[in-house]
Amino acid sequence: MLDWDDLRSFLAIARHGNLSAAARALKVTQTTMGRRLQALHDRSGARLLQKTPGGFVLTPAGERVLGAVERMEAEALAVERAITGEDVRLEGRVRVATVEAFGARILTPILAALHARHPGIVVELDTDTRSVSLSRREADVAVRVAEFHQHDVVVRRAGEMAFALYAAPAYLALRGLPDLTAGAPGHALVTLQEDLIGMPEGRWFSTLAHDAQTVFLANSRDAQLRATQAGMGIGCLPRYLADAEPGLERLAPPEPAPSRGIWIGVHADTRHTPRIRAVLEVLNEGLRAAAPVLAPQD
Repeated sequence: MLDWDDLRSFLAIARHGNLSAAARALKVTQTTMGRRLQALHDRSGARLLQKTPGGFVLTPAGERVLGAVERMEAEALAVERAITGEDVRLEGRVRVATVEAFGARILTPILAALHARHPGIVVELDTDTRSVSLSRREADVAVRVAEFHQHDVVVRRAGEMAFALYAAPAYLALRGLPDLTAGAPGHALVTLQEDLIGMPEGRWFSTLAHDAQTVFLANSRDAQLRATQAGMGIGCLPRYLADAEPGLERLAPPEPAPSRGIWIGVHADTRHTPRIRAVLEVLNEGLRAAAPVLAPQD
């Protein structure tokens, strides 16, 4: 009989295309992923994934069984969520997924209040730019600055995140204030990587400063912050991150940067689990209290 862990590994590699990303998704080592894939091939007598220079791709045999394995996964996850939903203990692990700087600067202090109330609950905070799947139990709770589009997810808008333009005093002394009504010619930009530039603040920034030169791109807000502080260019940063930082001046564009909603999502099957409800309550309370920092009115 085929091993379910081997089949889950097959699905993860098929979805992510490489062992390292698949291993991160299942929270195992890359070596374990490779061993499971080889075991699956040995037990089944068929090669389901083929390694290519661009990553793993499905073989014809893999394409034929993919749908069946996905259905097996959906049923197994439904059973797991049903069992979790019946767990009445205010203890155990709750996985919370969000993005890195926001998780470190905003959510971690909020979750300290959870530990004070319910010391038996252990939070595992996963910070990544990718969107996790609550249906596949990649997390129990997700906090995002984008709307959810997953089936069977209960979503609540928990606040706003404001953005603004910043530059280092040394940069401004060298280049002067940017003419943002003319596209900031002669200036340099610190911005998001191309795969993230479609975010509302990224589109607004690139349109506003269309004549400036991009000199630094990162998917990390902390990296953008440090690059802006170092005088590399003008950055569009969350106000909670940049307002309190030394060595930055907030600029006055002709129109304010768009804010983004903060959304909390939980799967419908597990939202009533006491430990997950406790996490949701603390997150909602904490984000309401943090509103003056996340979206200042000045």
